[in-house]
Amino acid sequence: MMSARRRWRWPLLLALLVSLLLHLLLFGGSLLSFDGAAPDEAPLRKLSITLQAIAPEPGDASAPAALGMVAATADGAAGDASAPSSQAPRPAKDVKTKPAPARPVAAPPARSHAAAPLASAGGGDSAAEASAPAAVASPGAAHGEPSAPKLARFPDAARLEYALFSSGLQLGRGEMNWQRHGGDYRIVTTVKPLIGPTLRYEVHGEFGRNGLQPQRFSASRNEQPREYARFDWAGGVLDYGDKEAKQAPLQPGALDWLSLAFELGLRGEQPGAATRQVTTGKKVYQFALQLAGETDFEAGGGTLRAVVLRARNDKDLIEFWLAPDFANLPIRIMRVDNDKRFELRATLIEFNGAVVWTPPPPQRSSKHEN
Repeated sequence: MMSARRRWRWPLLLALLVSLLLHLLLFGGSLLSFDGAAPDEAPLRKLSITLQAIAPEPGDASAPAALGMVAATADGAAGDASAPSSQAPRPAKDVKTKPAPARPVAAPPARSHAAAPLASAGGGDSAAEASAPAAVASPGAAHGEPSAPKLARFPDAARLEYALFSSGLQLGRGEMNWQRHGGDYRIVTTVKPLIGPTLRYEVHGEFGRNGLQPQRFSASRNEQPREYARFDWAGGVLDYGDKEAKQAPLQPGALDWLSLAFELGLRGEQPGAATRQVTTGKKVYQFALQLAGETDFEAGGGTLRAVVLRARNDKDLIEFWLAPDFANLPIRIMRVDNDKRFELRATLIEFNGAVVWTPPPPQRSSKHEN
């Protein structure tokens, strides 16, 4: 009896030891400290679309109610920039007073390798198109082919679930929530490793014609306050720190790391050559931003097209994979620190309380029956 108990305990102790070592590897430093060498560049395709912002609705000067993307030609010119006004999204007031009747929307025929969005590329009435929460691409766009996506309103609420990976091993899960109320926005990201503290990051800010302007950022571990940042735009001062308070001059266009991906996803413009001031609460960085290209985000038995946004300086890198078929939301967030790689990979996308994407099941290889 005693030997049987010992045989049962050894695998458990070994698993506990392995988990502890992985935990020390993962959280020996901050998950978002950015103190690491840049990795080798991932193979990317040339961008086949240009993300472009749309002017705010006339009745809502405080926040761009319709932000999305249009297809671009090979030379970078917008292929749909001169579309007639009848193709533009309706004002939010009209959509609310006359909502489209709820009905199933057939997805376009999906390729065997692609995870198709749950919205149709065409065939719906104009009211349904105007109220769609995300940019909708044609079937060919699922694998990076040029297309003419329809312009659509960015969702007021979005939620993404993620799997947390470190050096190729799944070690937990995460969740990101986006909310907009008029001219204010809020982003909350929670990371829950299998072993270790629960990490929570939150930012509140203003959402206007010039994009996102964060006001305060905070982080916690197991509900204990940690790093923070306060953006004093009137005084031009950035207060931040963890165990000790620090200050830095606040530069125009400064962002926290949570707002960074949403800023380019919403405004849709090329980042330009100038660096951007970005803070994690612990530190302040000067990052060069680059839309590096397109790639495929593999999930289950399909793929999603992704536009890769990189923020980097001489030694630090963070990478966001934005999904143009789903409102340019970050479906992958990655950071590499020396020989360790930490990433969040999306497993669910939800708009305004409705699930719009989950990975399709892996496809089984067909076998001859005989």
